[in-house]
Amino acid sequence: MRNGSADKRLAFGFLLLLTAGALYLSYLIARPFLGAIITATLLAVAVYPLFTLLLRTLRNRSAAALLTTVAVLGMLLVPAVFLVNTLAVETKALYGWLNEQSAGDAGWGEYFARVSDRPFAWIEGKTGVSREQLRSTALDRLQDASAELLNWAKSLVLNITTTIGETFAMLFALFFLLRDGEAILRRLGSLLPLQPQRYQQLLKTIFDSIIANFYGVLAVALAQGALGALGYWIAGLPNLMLWTVMTALLSTVPLVGATLVWGTAAIYLGATGHWGKALFMVIYGAGVISMADNVLRPLILSGRVKLNTLLIFFSLVGGVEAFGVIGLFVGPIIVSVAMALVTILAEERAEWERDPAENG
Repeated sequence: MRNGSADKRLAFGFLLLLTAGALYLSYLIARPFLGAIITATLLAVAVYPLFTLLLRTLRNRSAAALLTTVAVLGMLLVPAVFLVNTLAVETKALYGWLNEQSAGDAGWGEYFARVSDRPFAWIEGKTGVSREQLRSTALDRLQDASAELLNWAKSLVLNITTTIGETFAMLFALFFLLRDGEAILRRLGSLLPLQPQRYQQLLKTIFDSIIANFYGVLAVALAQGALGALGYWIAGLPNLMLWTVMTALLSTVPLVGATLVWGTAAIYLGATGHWGKALFMVIYGAGVISMADNVLRPLILSGRVKLNTLLIFFSLVGGVEAFGVIGLFVGPIIVSVAMALVTILAEERAEWERDPAENG
């Protein structure tokens, strides 16, 4: 007669292998939608207070989840339509202006040579590097940037169907995460070999990190976009909305994102002979626009995420490097969870050391 305990271990091992295989195949199925699922999860946590407010009024989880999802769609769709329309108009105007500036010359090279002669002459006098060498290097970089911009525009047009599909997949997932989120978390908690208080501690860390990052990124983008718009208006830059939107979008890159925009604005102003405005742009950009990132982001994140500024910086930059734009949110969450797990392990070890007989 076979040993019952051995049979149970064999059955459990076989079930474990089947479960691992099924989970791996499920991952392969879900992999094309991972970006949409992660985005939906982040949004579900961020807008959960709105869902609970609607739930108290409607007393129906499906109706509350549907209204919350529609609200998120509106918050995404209306600004997107407005920005795309405005940027299309301003980009067309910018293209026309650039054509006017280069009219009569032998293309962009001659126009760039004319407007850059004075700043390159100043650099030549200070560094000894010839203006011809500087101009050649700058033209190469401009051509590379133009090619990258053209490729980006082409890929954006070609991938618009994919983007729409991923957006609807995200909204579909958001609805079910809002409606069934509590049941999913309870089920997950029952499967994990963690004490209830440890599980709740881990969930709180994850939720706090998501909320802090979501609203932190949003606050920095709005603040730097608004401050940038004011500075660009004072400096008299054309195509104000284009500069403003680029500042807000690139503000998602910690510390250096907005600098790329106001730095380009300062170079443009200097190249066109407006040295006073270029100097103003440098001072205002470094002292006001970029300072909003240095102040707001650590302030918002440190309120909920128990990480120091250095860890926050590396989690943001490393997250972007590892996961793309979504890494702005995922990076700090992963680091926060890792730190929380280290704390839980330390607390568990301390409990074992206090009562070794009971745990032995």
